[in-house]
Amino acid sequence: MMKSRISPEVVISLVKSKIDFFRNSNDMRCQEIGDGNVNYIFRVTDSKNQSVIVKYADAFIRNSKTRELSTKRSEIEYEILKYQNQVCPDSVPKVYYFDRELPCIIMEDLKDYTIMRTALMEHQIFPLFAEHISKFLYQTLFKTTDLVMPSNDKKEFVGKLINVDMCEISERLVFMEPYKNRQGLNSYHEKNKEFVRRELYQNELLIFEVGKLKNRFKNVAQSMLHGDLHTGSIFINQKDTRIFDPEFSFFGPMGYDIGNIIGNLILSWVPTSLTLGLQQQAYLEWVENTVKDSIDLFVSKYSNYYAQDVIDPMLNNDAFKQHYLQTILSDTSGYAGTEIIRRTVGVAKVKDIQVVDDKIKPLLERTLIRIGQELILNRTQLKSGEAYVDIVSKQLSICKKRGY
Repeated sequence: MMKSRISPEVVISLVKSKIDFFRNSNDMRCQEIGDGNVNYIFRVTDSKNQSVIVKYADAFIRNSKTRELSTKRSEIEYEILKYQNQVCPDSVPKVYYFDRELPCIIMEDLKDYTIMRTALMEHQIFPLFAEHISKFLYQTLFKTTDLVMPSNDKKEFVGKLINVDMCEISERLVFMEPYKNRQGLNSYHEKNKEFVRRELYQNELLIFEVGKLKNRFKNVAQSMLHGDLHTGSIFINQKDTRIFDPEFSFFGPMGYDIGNIIGNLILSWVPTSLTLGLQQQAYLEWVENTVKDSIDLFVSKYSNYYAQDVIDPMLNNDAFKQHYLQTILSDTSGYAGTEIIRRTVGVAKVKDIQVVDDKIKPLLERTLIRIGQELILNRTQLKSGEAYVDIVSKQLSICKKRGY
């Protein structure tokens, strides 16, 4: 791990001078706890067991002394967390202070929560998650569209969230490399070389449809996105769900965030089904229902609150309401597919796949790629959560019967 470019002493001094409940603390400790590729994360504690998190955004990627990133991402993250806490209270960590010069954010320490991906790999069940995430998605996505947010406010907000560096990363890693492998960094099981070449690199129809999704990602400033919303950016326990790490945020198609969540739930569902099967039947039933319910509860909230939330009278009618919903659902399916494929063959793997036994991995990768393809190519046909369940269940059944 590369040494942090900000010292623990500086972190402690900053926290003590800016956060009231540390002013009388003497025995303060600072520990670096993150090992990500971009930022430095510190936990500051005192003898009373009070603690905060300090997230420092360096001007360089932490494993490189030459690859620069704009530190504006820290300011964007601050603005997003502040806004999300306004429109959907207690859904994100509380922000205590933002320092533009360092730059860093001092925020709530959610030490009583677990990172959701870790919990799902242990097959923990969270009955309230679908309700929590559908509420968060409706409140933060739909309410930042032109249908709800006043036009001048929306344009000002879009200007604040021009996030060039982070969008470039997504455009390359999500919409280019899995299908072109220009940097030669894609990886998958040796037995799948021909399969990946045929089904991804030479699949002209798929590349055409992913190109459409990429174009929408770049040009449709529909709503304020988290931009990297997966189970590794969610803190969770049995009572509560908190979303964090929105540094990829920008204004784009809202289905990108919804699709990323659905895609990552499927990335937990499929490996568990292929490796553990009946041993984790309760978990599999829960994750299947959660995929379905996360979509359906979002649609329910949209349907119930559309008329009271939409401020433009030209758009507040049933015909446009249904038209707009179909674009959201189509995008959701497509971006769920791109998320599954890029996490399967691309450079940014997820542990859900990485820990699977090498004997199972060829089948797992092919099953996930097939699911991703269906979600992309048939995206205009998926109208409900049950349609996602049908696609995953069908591909799992084919895999178990034929082994592809």
